[in-house]
Formats: sequence, structure tokens, C-alpha cells
Amino acid sequence: MNKDKQRRIEARKLLLRKEDPFVEIDLSKIDHPAWMTRCFRNNRYTVMIDDQCKVSTGTAIRAMVQSHLNLPIQNHWSEMQRIKNVIFGPETTAIEYYPAESRLENRENIYWMWVFNDGLLPIPV
Repeated sequence: MNKDKQRRIEARKLLLRKEDPFVEIDLSKIDHPAWMTRCFRNNRYTVMIDDQCKVSTGTAIRAMVQSHLNLPIQNHWSEMQRIKNVIFGPETTAIEYYPAESRLENRENIYWMWVFNDGLLPIPV
């Protein structure tokens, strides 16, 4: 059995359980991308965070969310809202970014959330 198939079988077993709380991962004990400053994980998702992501207005928090099944997230909007609330707080505003096709990177079932400091993101009224 190949490694990806085995990983999906194990992930499906985890999904049968009630969702565990997110736990922060100690990055000093794992290999991780150089940009990642924090990471949270439970039995459904991994959330990798860059607290100092450069953007045109300075910096923002960029969070990558991926299901352990590596499939599209069901109830995508409500799940992302819930994850945002748990990790960043219910009164934090975050957005998803839909780039120009020329800048699109869509290799995996990964969702990106961007958290900006208050006042940098216009809020509809």
C-alpha cells in the first residue's frame, strides 16, 4: 500500500472520533517550512501560521489550513470561521484571498486565511 493511501486510511479513522481541541505543535521538535512561526493540529486539521508575512501594506498573519484527508473541506465557510475563532479569537477579522489567475497556486486542498491588524482591511457597512 502506498504512503498516501495509508495516510488517508489513518485520517479517516481519526475523523470518526469527536473533534479534538487544537494543540500547538513545538516547532523545535519537527521539520517545518522556514516561514512557519506557529502550528496547531487536531484530529481533523493542521493550521500552519506565518506571523510576519510580508504584504503590500506591511505584514499580516497568514494561516494555511489543510484537512488530514487532503480533500476539500466540507462546509468550507463555517469550518474556516470556526477555526479562525478558535485560533485567532472570535472578534478577529480574517479573509480568504482569491488571486489573479497568473498568481494562482492550487496544488493541494489547502485553504489560506489572512489576518490583518485592525484598520488595514476595509469592513463592509
